[in-house]
Amino acid sequence: MTFPDSITIDTLPAFCRARVLILGVGNVLFGDDGFGPAVADYLTGHYAIPDDVYVMDVGTGVRKLLFTITLSAARPEEIVIVDAVDWGKEIGRVTEISASDLPVSKVDDFSLHQLPTSNMLRELQAECGVKVTVVACDVSVMPEMIQPGLSTAVHQAVIRASQQIARRFSLGVGDGR
Repeated sequence: MTFPDSITIDTLPAFCRARVLILGVGNVLFGDDGFGPAVADYLTGHYAIPDDVYVMDVGTGVRKLLFTITLSAARPEEIVIVDAVDWGKEIGRVTEISASDLPVSKVDDFSLHQLPTSNMLRELQAECGVKVTVVACDVSVMPEMIQPGLSTAVHQAVIRASQQIARRFSLGVGDGR
């Protein structure tokens, strides 16, 4: 792939150049759907994030970012998607799965709690060589109206998921970035 002279690897966004990209996905205005952004916030507030790890609250805009990474000349070695799901399991249960193990049903469904763009995550892993892991927290029914704030079970899951991610990537305790 060739680029105009003005575009180099160094001019690509930092999230494309990171070794590990951790994306908190969700809408903080709808209760437990704010799990992903809360984990991103907890990680940056409680851990020292090394320069080769990029933590980002992407809200509900993950699809555009994943598309950018798919087309980028530089990509992270690994992407961790942190999101709320409604799989009917115990509320607050944190599960880590590979993109290749995502449920095949509804791969084109971009609604909340079906994991964002499952087909794009699979493509990043299979076609682009990016390891994709999903850290998912099972949640209850989302409120139909704006209702910020996490339930107690999901708030506790934020801490557990953050600790799990911190151990996996050897994040030191600190004030974050």
